[in-house]
Amino acid sequence: MKINTTKLIKLIITLLLIAIISFSVLVAVFKSLLGNLLWSTWDYRVRDFDTYRSDFQTIADLAYREFSKGQMKDSYILVTENSDGSVHFSYENSKTETMVEAALSQRERTSLENIMANAFHQGDMAYLSVIRVRKDQVEFGIENGLYSLVNRRDGHKPKSVNALNTKRHYKLKKITDHWYHAWVVE
Repeated sequence: MKINTTKLIKLIITLLLIAIISFSVLVAVFKSLLGNLLWSTWDYRVRDFDTYRSDFQTIADLAYREFSKGQMKDSYILVTENSDGSVHFSYENSKTETMVEAALSQRERTSLENIMANAFHQGDMAYLSVIRVRKDQVEFGIENGLYSLVNRRDGHKPKSVNALNTKRHYKLKKITDHWYHAWVVE
């Protein structure tokens, strides 16, 4: 039985398309599984969350308080650390467009310093640099943008993380009531 050239080309193209689609599905499934399997060794997450939970709650409450004043221009707070270990918690005022340093109580300052020094992995730009705040959500974001620790005041699962970068997709893992790990899924 002879197969003409046209049928042979159609058969080869069909088989090639099936192979490409199968390979794409396999890569997507493998990538998803690999991301889930490697979660336990993921370096960016806050280690020992229970140890620092009260510190994070103190700073989340501070962020909600500053946000409720209605003065934040872009709903984010910059967290900076001096060489002597002191920290600054500042945001841009929406009316004056100047940076405002939030007044911290001694407890808030101690909590922020403890978070900065101990809670986040320090390599690969994985230190706390920004706190994003909305009405019911505070996100503790690291400098490289690949991870956030999220607090939801209302207890609901976050619908979005890092609203400034909407092109990225995040995976969420609940830690406890009101608290979530969020990491970028490329």
